[in-house]
Amino acid sequence: MINIDATLFVQMVNFFILLFAMNIILYRPIRRLVAQRNEHISEQEQQISQADAEAVAAGQEFEDRIQAARDLGRRKVQDLKDAAYQYEKDLLQKAGEQAGEKVQEMRSKVQAEIGAAREQLRSQVQAFAMDLAQKILGRSI
Repeated sequence: MINIDATLFVQMVNFFILLFAMNIILYRPIRRLVAQRNEHISEQEQQISQADAEAVAAGQEFEDRIQAARDLGRRKVQDLKDAAYQYEKDLLQKAGEQAGEKVQEMRSKVQAEIGAAREQLRSQVQAFAMDLAQKILGRSI
């Protein structure tokens, strides 16, 4: 059974002294180490979050640059296609004009040759007509 006498107060004082000593020697350093560890973990989590955000931002920037480069490439390809189409159109137009000029030259040349041939045939036709008339009539005209 518990007797309340002077030893109880001595034991209580002894307990509080032990509690105070353990608080100074054991509990405070442990709490300080736990607080430092929690602070370190918190800093590490912040650094991880920041690094993760930077990585996401860098990835997004990379994707944006790739998209911009693709768009630029498509525009350049389209510009080159347009330039090639225009060049082809100009080239075909020149070829058509040159072909038209050649056809016109050939028509003129053929017309000139036809005219020369007609003139030559007219003179020959008259000579043949005279010969034929002389042979039919039996006399010279």
